[in-house]
Amino acid sequence: MIGRSTWEEVLSDYLELRVEYTRRDVEVKLPKSRALAIVGPRRAGKTFFLFQLWDELDPERRRSLYVNFEDPRLVGATAEDLMEMLRSYYSLMSVPKGEKLLFLLDEVQVVEGWERFVRYVLDMGHKVILTGSSSKLLSKEIATVLRGRAITLNLYPFSLSEVLRVRGLEKALLGLETRGKLLGVVQECLEWGSYPEVVFQPELRREILREILDVTIYRDIVERWRVDNLKALRFLFKLLASSSHTSVTKLHSTMKSIGIAVGKPTLANYVEYLSDALVAFPLRAYVKSEKKKELLGFKPYFVDNGLLTVLGVSDRGRLLENLVFTELLKRGLRPNEDLFFYVTGSGREVDFIIPGEELIQVSWKLHPENRERELAALIEAASETGIREPTMVTWEKGKEEKIKLGGRVIKLLPVEEWVKKG
Repeated sequence: MIGRSTWEEVLSDYLELRVEYTRRDVEVKLPKSRALAIVGPRRAGKTFFLFQLWDELDPERRRSLYVNFEDPRLVGATAEDLMEMLRSYYSLMSVPKGEKLLFLLDEVQVVEGWERFVRYVLDMGHKVILTGSSSKLLSKEIATVLRGRAITLNLYPFSLSEVLRVRGLEKALLGLETRGKLLGVVQECLEWGSYPEVVFQPELRREILREILDVTIYRDIVERWRVDNLKALRFLFKLLASSSHTSVTKLHSTMKSIGIAVGKPTLANYVEYLSDALVAFPLRAYVKSEKKKELLGFKPYFVDNGLLTVLGVSDRGRLLENLVFTELLKRGLRPNEDLFFYVTGSGREVDFIIPGEELIQVSWKLHPENRERELAALIEAASETGIREPTMVTWEKGKEEKIKLGGRVIKLLPVEEWVKKG
């Protein structure tokens, strides 16, 4: 049992706490009668984002409270303790009991029975924003335990525009800075990703990324899903990182060939675990037939390019394609819901399709050996889907061009120009 004096100490400390943060380009609308649940991979900056929302919604902190439930003073907290927290706040702040409050509950999943308290305060008319690490609190679990009383927002590592803000180059997006500076930031994110700690401490980036991968991701996934074949899980990471296109059958065959014993159903579960934890995403083809979708396999992407680098990936084309994928994630697109890859009738592949809106092909550089193949796939896909101006994203220098080919117009964009248009 956590007593009132402890709660008053904790609440007072947080009310006085001010932190510096980089403003996130995430649009937030608090739903009526529902909690806003911010979920994301560990170390994506959820706590700092919560402080940003606190400053925006109640800058004087007169009718709101923030609590981080990983505070060592709150170990073992239960739903009953949360009711004592509420009583302590009313007493501490001399707030009339009918006053409506804003609750900001950080890492709330560590509290046993937290969902009963959240439903209670929502019923009382209060507003609630809560966070949880995706490996501990899944979006589908939030929907279940709160019985439809929550809207989920996925928060990922920094977007390229946010990294530019950290580097003092935000105006580069408006064309007021040189291409070289902008491209330097893109190059940095291409190789090392954009976890906040990596961006702020580039001199320690390799160590930070290894720690994120080795400690946080492996530990969380192993503990969350009780994975007992750690060797297979670790090798799965490497296979997914190095694969541009694969399937569970191919993964199983590769593991079997090098003597790693693991069943296909288990491998399929591991891939699902990584997706649920918002770490790696198996992007599926945009087809109606579920059978054909399975036969076409999936394109694996990671939540951050830095993870690919520490897993040994150096192929620039692979890194650029993953970077484009992560930017699409941060624009609010959901893999296998409104973002897929596309296979044309003749079997040509286009990296990304946003159905009814956009086709995107990614290539490090267009040269005689790949130019016809890459553009032909876009033209055929555009013809089949009715999307008028498909996009080709490359690393090549220059500005946006428009290529007329096969009765269609293709937008050819260097990656930094594509970022600007995002």
